[in-house]
Amino acid sequence: MPQRSVLGILIFLLAMAVMFSGCTSPQSAAATPPATQPATPVTVITTIPPTAVVTTPVAAITEKTPEVTKTATRAEVETLLLTTKGMISPTEFKTYDFKAMGDQFSKIGVKYRITLKSDKPVFGYAVTATQASELQGNTMIPVEDSSADKIQWGLITPYMSLGKVTDETKTFTVETIAPYVYVVDARWMESDENYVKTPPFNYELTITKITSP
Repeated sequence: MPQRSVLGILIFLLAMAVMFSGCTSPQSAAATPPATQPATPVTVITTIPPTAVVTTPVAAITEKTPEVTKTATRAEVETLLLTTKGMISPTEFKTYDFKAMGDQFSKIGVKYRITLKSDKPVFGYAVTATQASELQGNTMIPVEDSSADKIQWGLITPYMSLGKVTDETKTFTVETIAPYVYVVDARWMESDENYVKTPPFNYELTITKITSP
């Protein structure tokens, strides 16, 4: 076969092949559906109203503590001046000079606590040194006045008295500056037939000075 005829056949076959492939090949652009775009998320902004803040006045919730004024109190000072024991009879009285105890002149406001114990009833009283010097004789003998319900001392007036005691404590405060004397007196028994023949008996006296510093 001539060479031109073979070349012509090949060209024809090549042309047919190109045409056939163009008719049968799927169109990718038309057949393939477009890709689905992902949905853009929508941001929802929710506005929350602010919470109301309730402010309570301090005075409504806080109790005010009342102010307490403290007053300094000084403790009283006690000084034992005397403690003694002795014997006494219905015809006797015993004197105890505060000067001998260290208190030459008792000052106003000073207190003295007296404790008097005795086996038989006795009188106890505080007088000045001048009055004590006058106790001798019958005019200064303390006598119980039943009608007046009190003790009579005649010409003197004691500053503090204990009448017919066997065990008693009493405090007196100095109102007049003076040298004082304390007296334990059993002479009242001479006027009482129930006690006039009483033999000597025991007694005990304690004197304490009380001061405020």
